[in-house]
Amino acid sequence: MNRIMLIFIFVLNAYAFEVKKFTLDTSKIEFPYAFMSAGYGSGLSFKSIDKYGNIEFYGLTDRGPNLDAPHYIKNQEKYESKFFPMPDFVPNIAIIQINAHNAKVIAYTTLKYNGQNISGRVIPQDKIGSTKEIALNLDLKEIEPDENGLDTEGITRDKEGNFWLCDEYGPFIIKTDSHGNILEKYSPSNKLPSILSHRIPNRGFEGITVNDKGEIIAIMQSVLDINNRQSPYIRILKFNPQSKKTTMYAYPIDKDYKKNSDAKIGDIVFVENESFLVIEQGKQKGIMQNLIYKIDLKNADEIPNNEDLEYNRINNIKTVKKNFVLDLRQYGWDKEKAEGLALFDNKRALAVINDNDFNIKLHIKDTNAQKAKVKDYTYNANTQTLSIKGIKTTAQFDIQEHTNEQTQIYIFYNKEQY
Repeated sequence: MNRIMLIFIFVLNAYAFEVKKFTLDTSKIEFPYAFMSAGYGSGLSFKSIDKYGNIEFYGLTDRGPNLDAPHYIKNQEKYESKFFPMPDFVPNIAIIQINAHNAKVIAYTTLKYNGQNISGRVIPQDKIGSTKEIALNLDLKEIEPDENGLDTEGITRDKEGNFWLCDEYGPFIIKTDSHGNILEKYSPSNKLPSILSHRIPNRGFEGITVNDKGEIIAIMQSVLDINNRQSPYIRILKFNPQSKKTTMYAYPIDKDYKKNSDAKIGDIVFVENESFLVIEQGKQKGIMQNLIYKIDLKNADEIPNNEDLEYNRINNIKTVKKNFVLDLRQYGWDKEKAEGLALFDNKRALAVINDNDFNIKLHIKDTNAQKAKVKDYTYNANTQTLSIKGIKTTAQFDIQEHTNEQTQIYIFYNKEQY
């Protein structure tokens, strides 16, 4: 059931919020499993307010339903693998409409390359953007990779009506027309800084926005896979679509993570001048946090396209300025992945959406190891045998409903501009 809840809360940092909460209805989107629901929370961008006063946003899926799978051995090499229960799923952009009573998907458009739908399947291992993962169906059969596969994680729209998307495979920045046709695609081997190829697998770009100059700003999800992932900084990229000039900045993560790689960005949205809002999340002191910060790139140092940042070789570094805005969990937020931000109403209203991972989780059928986890298993493609801790097993895998993973949208109305 869709619901709306009004909460009036006053906080101590000069922001006074009226909060509205919605559950997104995606029932018109068909899936092979009745309990699946479309995951349009990987990115969010304000579209318009229609003539009836309905608020409309663009929502974005990621690569589609996927789950961790057993370790995979092929030709004596060991790989990580993922289950893709819908291997032909096409990443897509939806129009989300919110009225006084509910939120629902009213239309969507798929992403296409040369007129053909792409997929979210993994990229071949010899191509830029490969995560070195093996894609499997639930019977442990290998699925063909897709050279044009995308794991989209952020969305914004320029003044010409084109979409700009970011992806965590490559990482890639993608420009499409209003119908989802891919026009341009940038990567660490094409115009973007090469250092970004050292992203942790599946943690490339997580958020993207466009400023009033038409420049694209994208932010990585995590620290880079350099120096044992110990850097206290996440890289922000500014990209000029005309000149192709790139500039990088250092975002300082909070200090109470068990490991610096536990810090994750959810999204970024432009406010004004050089200021933006950012979601930073992860467990700090063992407690899950979903925090909104306002950052400013003004006076921040430009970061070189090398490993100096990750090895702390930049003396007296000037990072982006960072100021706390709100803690989502103080307002009833209970989801792990807050992954979409959008500003509207003269930048006095902030919408936040979560990625529900299509409301699925893995079910393991193994009568001899009922508490086993998926990474306890290894599948050997050469011998076509599945084992758990070295012992052959006939365990089977399926998906089931993740009952607490609906897509929720919170709107924080503020008296002043953020």
